[in-house]
Amino acid sequence: MNKLFIPYIMGNENFIDSVKLMDENGADYIEIGLPFSDPVADGPTIMKAGQEAIKQGMTVNKIIDQLIQHKNNIQTPYLFMTYYNLIDSYGVEQFIERIAEANVFGLIIPDLPFELGERFKEKLQHKNIKLISLIAMTSSDERIKKIAEHAEGFIYTVTMNATTGDGRGFHVGLKDKIQFIQQHANVPVVCGFGIKTVNHVKEIKSFSDGVVIGSEIVKRLENDSKQQTIDYLKSIRTALDKD
Repeated sequence: MNKLFIPYIMGNENFIDSVKLMDENGADYIEIGLPFSDPVADGPTIMKAGQEAIKQGMTVNKIIDQLIQHKNNIQTPYLFMTYYNLIDSYGVEQFIERIAEANVFGLIIPDLPFELGERFKEKLQHKNIKLISLIAMTSSDERIKKIAEHAEGFIYTVTMNATTGDGRGFHVGLKDKIQFIQQHANVPVVCGFGIKTVNHVKEIKSFSDGVVIGSEIVKRLENDSKQQTIDYLKSIRTALDKD
């Protein structure tokens, strides 16, 4: 199996350009953050980017409208990372209709517990939209097994007990946890949170099915030249592809 590269970008005023950059430089899926006023799982970099996007006037409708406009020019499947409050405020049925029109592959919803997620999946299945499961290192084996057995698309494993972009290092039992999840899953198991460098990627890919990189890419899109960002994306893709 190819190791998956899943970059995260914020849904800001330039997000379509960023999506196309990821699409052209090795992404297997693209995670698009919907800006939200109270993002509980986001670290300072992504939180700041979300606040900037809100100041720019970015809304769910604007993001969906732009994706509908450009969907035929994007080959890589893309997902929304969002919070259930935002979906509920928008109107669940209308949200699902709109994201289906925009060719959204799936949703990552950190504040939606597994049990409620299973009910929510029933609404998404009619439009063939996946609900991506998150598994934390603190979850019990019993709960991990249950989540893994019901997972679709891929499983997003949180590598540490912290928010995104935290630099405190990966969870001490990460490798064993990933292998346990893989035993019970029928989909790829990828790691996210705190992954920044080629060396991080080499370490993580030795026992997982891929990586999600968020804060580091958000920083680079803001601070680096386009070519520097492309070089970084290619370095990650190469690290994932090398034996």
